[in-house]
Amino acid sequence: MQNFTKEDIQQHAVVNEQSLEIRLTLPTTPLKTQQWADRFCAMFNFKLSETDWGADRFQALLTANKGDADMQCMLCIEWLCEAIWLEPVGTQQSTSAIFHYLFQK
Repeated sequence: MQNFTKEDIQQHAVVNEQSLEIRLTLPTTPLKTQQWADRFCAMFNFKLSETDWGADRFQALLTANKGDADMQCMLCIEWLCEAIWLEPVGTQQSTSAIFHYLFQK
């Protein structure tokens, strides 16, 4: 499994209009992808659910309790475009809120 730290995630996080891209090397196998997602969730206190696999992508719903509200986002890993990113879920979430959450943990 690819080793990465919380600082690696924070250093390589780029806020775009509709997503927060994490510019790290992609996991190379389904097992390593699951391990990557589990490690990421453990680092930032996310719960992983609703995973979905496609031919060249992995998606999962991430949820974290942040005080009086839940933070929800989709973790997307796509090998065709070689990218990892988080997308906000719902109207109460934003890419900047996800970014701030990652830096508070």
